Amino acid sequence: MARPRRVLGGCDFPADPGLPAPDAPVFWNPAEAPAAVVLVAALPDTGLSAIGLSPDRIRHTHDAGDLVFLQLETGTLLAGAVRDPDQPIGFLLPTDRNWPARRDAMERALGTLVDGTHPPSPLTFQQLRRIQMALRTLDARAEGATLRRIAEAFFGPARVAAEPWATSALKAQVARLAAYGRRLAERGYRDLLAGRPPTRRQ
Repeated sequence: MARPRRVLGGCDFPADPGLPAPDAPVFWNPAEAPAAVVLVAALPDTGLSAIGLSPDRIRHTHDAGDLVFLQLETGTLLAGAVRDPDQPIGFLLPTDRNWPARRDAMERALGTLVDGTHPPSPLTFQQLRRIQMALRTLDARAEGATLRRIAEAFFGPARVAAEPWATSALKAQVARLAAYGRRLAERGYRDLLAGRPPTRRQ
């Protein structure tokens, strides 16, 4: 992962620590995140009518020397040797084992660049919901919340109180979410970056 560096108070930070997490510019290494980063290249002047990157589409830019990382307004991440945003670009699809993930990411990026729409998630609603609940559970456990308190937050106190907690199906469900959250934080996120749904067991 590559992040632009920010110096505050004499300390070197990868990003402004005062920013909310969703607003902090984060740029992933294309080799590690084929489903998150789309490779692009500036096209030579051959008379082709191709899409350019107008500055109003770009939220953040990070020049890492050989590569320029761009985050579009929709969150789409691009990487390439593109230093003139008005120059037409093309997509690069390396023929490695991650080609399908790169192709799908390219198609989502194309939709963003053509009509400005937010690219749809490659995950189903159920997968996204489970990931969201698992990460919320992980954060709550880190803050000292009990499994019962988390279950009450997710399902409501009345439903939790409707059955004995020691043998409750909701208790088992929240325990599984906690374990899944730990796997996501440890390495499951790598599945997402590679274009695969994270496995529940590893």
